[in-house]
Amino acid sequence: MRDHKLAISYIRFSSPQQARGDSRRRQTEAAEAYCTRNGLILTDEFRLQDEGKSAYKGLHRKATSALGKLEQQLDSGNIPRGTVLIIENLDRLTRQDVVIAQNLLTGLLIKGLEIVVLSDNERRYTHESAAANPIELMLSVMIAGRAYEESRIKSYRSKAIWVNRRKQASAGKAVNMRLKPWLEYKSGKYVVIEKSADVVKRIYKLYLEGYGTVSIARILNKDNVPNIARQERLRADKWDCANVHRILNFKEVIGYYTGASLEVPNFFPPIISDSDYYVAQTKQKERRKYKGQRSEKIYIFSHLWKCTHCGHGLTVNTKDGYSYVMCMGKINDRCKVKYISNPPFEKALLSCIYSASPDLVAIDNKTAAKAHEELLAEKGRIVELTEKIETAAAMVRTTPSEAGFKIVQEMEEQRKAIEKRIELIHSAVYVADHRKDWREVKTRLEAELRAKGSILTVIPVTIKKIGDKLEYIRHTEEDQPPSTITIRELLRAYIERIAVDIPKKEATIMFKSGKSIKMYFRSSNTYPRQYSYRTDSSDWIAIDFKGPGRKQV
Repeated sequence: MRDHKLAISYIRFSSPQQARGDSRRRQTEAAEAYCTRNGLILTDEFRLQDEGKSAYKGLHRKATSALGKLEQQLDSGNIPRGTVLIIENLDRLTRQDVVIAQNLLTGLLIKGLEIVVLSDNERRYTHESAAANPIELMLSVMIAGRAYEESRIKSYRSKAIWVNRRKQASAGKAVNMRLKPWLEYKSGKYVVIEKSADVVKRIYKLYLEGYGTVSIARILNKDNVPNIARQERLRADKWDCANVHRILNFKEVIGYYTGASLEVPNFFPPIISDSDYYVAQTKQKERRKYKGQRSEKIYIFSHLWKCTHCGHGLTVNTKDGYSYVMCMGKINDRCKVKYISNPPFEKALLSCIYSASPDLVAIDNKTAAKAHEELLAEKGRIVELTEKIETAAAMVRTTPSEAGFKIVQEMEEQRKAIEKRIELIHSAVYVADHRKDWREVKTRLEAELRAKGSILTVIPVTIKKIGDKLEYIRHTEEDQPPSTITIRELLRAYIERIAVDIPKKEATIMFKSGKSIKMYFRSSNTYPRQYSYRTDSSDWIAIDFKGPGRKQV
C-alpha cells in the first residue's frame, strides 16, 4: 500500500493538428480511468501537457515545457517520492536515442517517481523493480530505441521530400504541394482561380488605402465574402485579422515559390504587382506606430495631432450635427481644455501645410501620392534584402566559402542600386499649380478660347522634376482626387507631429525634415462665421468654408 495517492498525468503530441483530433481525449480519459481503479488522486495542477512538442528533438524537455518543469520540481524536492507518473506509451516520454532515453528513465526513477505505461498492460517501473529486474529496464530502453529509429526514418524521408522539392522548383518543374487558395494545377501548369484572386486583390487595395487588418476582415464579413484564407482543419468561415495578415504575407501573390527554404521567382502566375506587395510589407512595419484604419470614421490627422496641455492625442467628436476637435484627455477627465470646430480648423491646417511647402506635399493630386508608394515599395525591397544579407553573412562567417562571399557581394550591389533609386525619389519635386479646381480652370479657359474663335483644348499638367529632367503628367477627366486615407498616409510620411493648443487656437506643424511652422486660427463673432489662419510669415488668410462648423457630408 502506498504512503500517499498522488498521481501525475503527462500528455504529449508532436503536431498542433493532433490537438484537433482524438489524441488529447484518449490520453486524458485513460489516465483518469487508471487513477479511479487504483485510488490515486489526480489534481489539475499535475495534469501536464506538451502540445506540439517533439520528443525526437527533445523540445518537450526545455525549461519552459511541462516535462522540463517536472524535472525541475523533482530536483528541488517539491514532489514527494512514490508519486506516480502516468503515460500512455514510452514514446510519449521520449523519442530520443537510447543513451538519452535511458538517462531520462533512470533519472526519473532515481528521483523517486513511479512510471506507469498504460499501453504496456499498465506496466509499473520503480527504482526498486528496475534494480531487482534489470531485464525490465533493458526492454523499456529497447522500446524507446525503436521509437527513436521510427522518428529518425520519418525525419530522413521528410528531408528527402524537401530536397526533391527544391530540385524540382529550382528547375521550374511542378511541385507536389498544397497550393494557395487562388491557384490550381491544370493541364500541366498552374492556373489562377479568378474569383479567389479578386478577393486577394481587394484585400491589397483596402490595405494600401490605409485600412487595417481588423477593418478589412470586418468589411469582408459584412459583404459575405468567403474566407479563402482559412486553414481547412479549423473550418472558420468568417474572416479575422489573422486571415488577412496571412494573405498579405504570401509571396506567392507576386509569383514566388517559397517552400523548402527556397525562393524561386516567376514560378506561379502573379496576381499582385511587385510594387503593391512591397508597399504592403513596408506598411506592416510602419503600423507599429500608426495603426490601420479600423472604424468607418476616417480623420485625416489621426495619430498626428497632440494636445499641448496634456500630451494626449486629439479626436473628432460629432454631436447634433456639429463636428469638434477634442482632446482624448478631456474625454477621460484628464484634461480641462474645451474644443475647436473641426472642418474649418482641419482645412486651415491642410492649407497651411500646402502653402508652406507645395513642393513637399502636393495634396491636391495623385502625383506625390504615387511617388510615396514608389518610395514605400523600394523601402520594402531593401528591408527584405537586408534581412537576407544578414542571414547569408552569418552563414559565411560560420562556414567561409568563395561562393558565399560572392552571393553576399551581389546582394550588397543590389542594395546599393535600391538606395540610389530611393535617393532619386527623395530628390523629386512636384509642382501642382492647378489644384482641385483644375476642371473649372480648364472649362473657363476653353470657353475664353472659343469666344476668340479658337478650337484649342486645355490640358492641365503636373510637372515632375528629377534632377535636371522635367516630366509632365497630363490630367484627364478620369483623374480622381485622392481619398482621405491616401492624403493621411501621405501626410504621415512627411509630418512628425502637430502640437495643438486648443484654447489659444494655435498649432505647431513639425515636419520630419526638422522644419516647423506655427499656425494661428480664428473665427469671427458675426453670422455667418468667417474663418481664417495665419503664420509668422503671412497675414490672415480667409478659409473658404460655409456653415457654422456643421459637419460636411
